Amino acid sequence: MIRLPIPATWLVPAATAAWAAWTWAHAHSLQREKERARITALYVYPFLSAYEDLQSRIYKILELDGLPGLGKRYPDGSHAEETLYILVRFFGWMVAVNRYGPYTQHATVIRYSTAIRRAFATSSRDNKVGPFNFFAAEQKAPGKMVMQNMDGEFGPEMDTISYYEFRDCIRSPYRKPESSAVEQILETLHKAKHAKDIVGKERLILAQNHPADLLNYLEKKLGYSYFPATRKKCGSSMEA
Repeated sequence: MIRLPIPATWLVPAATAAWAAWTWAHAHSLQREKERARITALYVYPFLSAYEDLQSRIYKILELDGLPGLGKRYPDGSHAEETLYILVRFFGWMVAVNRYGPYTQHATVIRYSTAIRRAFATSSRDNKVGPFNFFAAEQKAPGKMVMQNMDGEFGPEMDTISYYEFRDCIRSPYRKPESSAVEQILETLHKAKHAKDIVGKERLILAQNHPADLLNYLEKKLGYSYFPATRKKCGSSMEA
């Protein structure tokens, strides 16, 4: 007696279930990529921009003797406030990306960020407490001063206030931050005519080197660069 094959009716629901599982996984993967792209746009890009602005300004002042040029552009001396704004904006985005961005547990990013914070926080016999010296607790305060929450497409987002708002804030006797570090930075930048006149420039040298390394590392991972040429670091043998 010849047996006819039994129709493989089980294949249809199995294939349907497999297709549904693949579709769900694919959609979930796309959603993760979309969310990662959103977080990158909200935190990583401004974070990199703040780092680039800081290391670039320090290099221009110390290695290219940029103070005379800044003085001509800002004859009222507000280049000091602008440089301070670049610094505290950096502090603000550093805190934000370390808390909300995709690198909160990234060992290399944490190592570089820690080195940058330590460069501003460290003091010694040869590098005494003074301008550009922000201890760990002090670094968050000025950073928060420039950060603000705003409504975005998917809920609350973070951004920084403009330089002009910041300038008005630190010039106001009612809103001015109670920080000796802020006062000392403004004082040395207002008085200095050239890089050699800046008190605390040793901290700036260290602070510029670490962001340059971090930018080079992250931009290689992301596949694009804010700076098309090769970044240069401030030398450690500047004239006193």
